[in-house]
Amino acid sequence: MACLAWSATAARSETAAQEHVQAVTRTVIGILGYTRWPAENAVLHLCVVGTTEYAGGLMQSSGQAVGGQRLEVRRVDLEQLKASDCDGIYAGEMSEPQWRSLLKQEAGRSLLTVSERSALCRIGAMFCLRRLGEGPGFEVNLDSVARSGLRISPKVLQLARSKAAP
Repeated sequence: MACLAWSATAARSETAAQEHVQAVTRTVIGILGYTRWPAENAVLHLCVVGTTEYAGGLMQSSGQAVGGQRLEVRRVDLEQLKASDCDGIYAGEMSEPQWRSLLKQEAGRSLLTVSERSALCRIGAMFCLRRLGEGPGFEVNLDSVARSGLRISPKVLQLARSKAAP
């Protein structure tokens, strides 16, 4: 009986984790869809860096249309990032010095940055995911958005504000 209860709990936990990955995927794709780059291309390149918890759904979304562009998602090592043609970066676990180095290296580019770590919003990431009740929420670093050269719909910024309310 205890084994059955444990199996049911584990299955619910796994289902909840998968639902969270899907919700994060929808959130990030929504942010991408409401973002405009100075030079629009047919393909939108999202690079995944660091050890991630929720990027699996994004990786599976490669090839779908987002805001009139085809989304291409690929994992990139930090050392290869400079040579990559990324329009956005989805960052997982990274140290602050690694993140600062990445931002310095990519300075001057119109680059959307989304992090799984909220601490990175304090040091330059534009959007930082956070768990909000059952679903994902996100924070916005308005200074980073303003300096990015990207146009982000006020709808996204309002959504972040409404998600931040208790």
